[in-house]
Amino acid sequence: MKVRTLNELESSIDSEISWRKKELVDYKLTVDRNINSTIVIPLCRGGIALSYAHWEGFIKSASSLFINYISMRKIPLNSLKTNFVALAFQRQLNKGKAVQECVTLIDELLFQRDKPAKFFERDIIDTKANLRFGVLSDILLSLGLDKTQFAAKENFLDKKLVEPRNDIAHGTYRDISYEDYLIVHENIIPLMEHYKTLIENSAALESYKI
Repeated sequence: MKVRTLNELESSIDSEISWRKKELVDYKLTVDRNINSTIVIPLCRGGIALSYAHWEGFIKSASSLFINYISMRKIPLNSLKTNFVALAFQRQLNKGKAVQECVTLIDELLFQRDKPAKFFERDIIDTKANLRFGVLSDILLSLGLDKTQFAAKENFLDKKLVEPRNDIAHGTYRDISYEDYLIVHENIIPLMEHYKTLIENSAALESYKI
């Protein structure tokens, strides 16, 4: 999908978060209807896995839409902040490059700064299928987004969301109570909405530029 305008970016991110929120809310209603049933614990375990899936999926999708939007604007490298220059050259910056490859990279950085930045958008945002706070921090840094609110939720992200999800996904037994699920449900949608706001504000204010 090509995201050419700010309105298209906002509309695309709105669509991306809306269906996820609806599914999470609908699932919560199902859990609550069965709160006194013997199936409530399996439902809560499933709710943790579903919440994580939407969290990781939204972060990756919204980030990719943002990068696509910036890419479509064909902004010269010398007009972008350093984090986006690094993102544009992410593949070339990998270790183990031959000398000639390094020379070519430096030439591009020094002598093609007035040319539009090109992003390898496919899989450019790597959640590592394990979106702990450390991984999220790297993504936020690469997009120039503030991590303050997420840093305040580091314990929640790592201990209440990712670790239980990993145990559930890998078939390891772990006690999950309704209260455990409720904490995840009450936190995950606001965090997704905050990430959405950060991207939309950055796009609107063009804070990705120098």
